[in-house]
Amino acid sequence: MRNKVKYKTSYGLGFVRIYASRMVLLLLACLMLFAVSGCGVDGSKDSKVEGVVNKTGTVQLYHTTDVSVEPDPERYQLMQPDNLSASLDEIIEKIQIQDKLRIDKYLIDGDRNVTLFISEVTPLTEEELLLNKAALIRSVTQLNIGNVILVVSDENGKQIEDATYTDASFYYYEVEKD
Repeated sequence: MRNKVKYKTSYGLGFVRIYASRMVLLLLACLMLFAVSGCGVDGSKDSKVEGVVNKTGTVQLYHTTDVSVEPDPERYQLMQPDNLSASLDEIIEKIQIQDKLRIDKYLIDGDRNVTLFISEVTPLTEEELLLNKAALIRSVTQLNIGNVILVVSDENGKQIEDATYTDASFYYYEVEKD
């Protein structure tokens, strides 16, 4: 007679432990996946400052008036936000500075510092020049650049200023809304 071997059909307590530990690991992996992916938050990096939505690839243009520097009510969408030269061209074209001032050219060095060459078409007062510089610097420094060097020439082509500015240089020239 042969020995009959009976197989147990119940899995026993060992199987439950292995199954439960695998479920816990799977649950932890899912939780980590949701945490890393941001739990459904879109990646457009929008934020809201002063009632204007900041969107990736946009800049806040600042314009000069007779007595102040004012932000444009809408952010400007850059056509080529990854191209510094093209973005700078767009900002220079769209910014509204006084007609007494002209942006002649710009240079970008290897450290992404931007040199703007500007000329007075007709003589400006110190306040007018300061307001125009503030609008330029506040608009241009939103790009991923280093410092901004402004080289200002008078109407005869004589250099009257060569100064370096950062994004914080004209902090106090922002218009505060009541």
